[in-house]
Amino acid sequence: MHVGPCHQVGDAIVWLPKERVLFSGDILFRLCTPMGWVGTFHKWYQALDMIVDELKPDIIAPGHGPVCGLEGVTEMKAYLEYVEKESRIFFDNGYTSNQAARKTDLGPYADWLCPERIYLNVERAYREFRGETFDKPWDQAETFDEILGVAKSRSMTPTF
Repeated sequence: MHVGPCHQVGDAIVWLPKERVLFSGDILFRLCTPMGWVGTFHKWYQALDMIVDELKPDIIAPGHGPVCGLEGVTEMKAYLEYVEKESRIFFDNGYTSNQAARKTDLGPYADWLCPERIYLNVERAYREFRGETFDKPWDQAETFDEILGVAKSRSMTPTF
């Protein structure tokens, strides 16, 4: 079933209703920071809500992270909502997306793998706040340069 664009244009899930198993692809990242290249938060919320409200799988094989049940979906949706809310505060106060990502306290998501992906998610939120289309090109190199600069200053290696 095509459910995108959420993470990418071709986002699809595979649902086995008899077995109650869902292969979510990159619609779900479990205990691992998701990243949205194209699409919108709203579209991603719709896809996650459909999984919970309509499909109700017993077992989900996410695109990233360990196998889970519906708790993985609700955790990831809560992460996306958190990032969107925090990003809005920074946006409304005149911060750039990179400044906002740097200042965002990851709170309960700080231990998730690949926390540096926050930069991509904040950039996505900013594009939405500016009313840009989901597929408008953006300066990905600038975002990655920022991530690498922050990682280098902290003696870390990004784990994309």
